[in-house]
Amino acid sequence: MDTKIKDFIGIKARYEDAGQMIFGENAKGELQLIADVRGWGAIQNLFKNPDGTIKEEAAMNFQDSVGAFIAEAITEKLVRDA
Repeated sequence: MDTKIKDFIGIKARYEDAGQMIFGENAKGELQLIADVRGWGAIQNLFKNPDGTIKEEAAMNFQDSVGAFIAEAITEKLVRDA
């Protein structure tokens, strides 16, 4: 395969919390959607109040942390394999 994954993703990945999406960014600053961060069904169950309601803000912050973690990991690999 002549085309490399980094040719598609670009030089880094970044997480956008508005929409829970991970984008690849090329050297020109152009973006390509590469992933949606999913898992809300499981995440919200990690953040419940004693009455069973969801601690929405804590759950959303956790989902954003997961998205940022994944984007950082992708970027580290792109840099390492450059």
